[in-house]
Amino acid sequence: MKIPENIERIAYSLVTFGITADHLTTRIGLMNPMIREFNPFTVLLHQRSLWVPFDLFMLSMALGLPALIIRTLKIRQRKIILLFPLLFGAARLGAALHNFALILYFS
Repeated sequence: MKIPENIERIAYSLVTFGITADHLTTRIGLMNPMIREFNPFTVLLHQRSLWVPFDLFMLSMALGLPALIIRTLKIRQRKIILLFPLLFGAARLGAALHNFALILYFS
């Protein structure tokens, strides 16, 4: 199966949109007293004011590491590393959609 030429752009766009949307919908959701964060790691980061820096770190790693590996390695299957931003972005987008549904439900 041939990998589409624009898969790198798709992967980077998905992870950027997913992380940003999850972060924003979580922040908006937490303004509602009926909604609380259930992820203990996110709660810990939020309490220590490390939530934004951690998301920025995750975004930079999800963009930077695959780009570096793709441009450094000269093997044919090097684009398989794009599964990381694709899957991570899809997971964070799923969390954002869940958050959005909660926001709509409790509004």
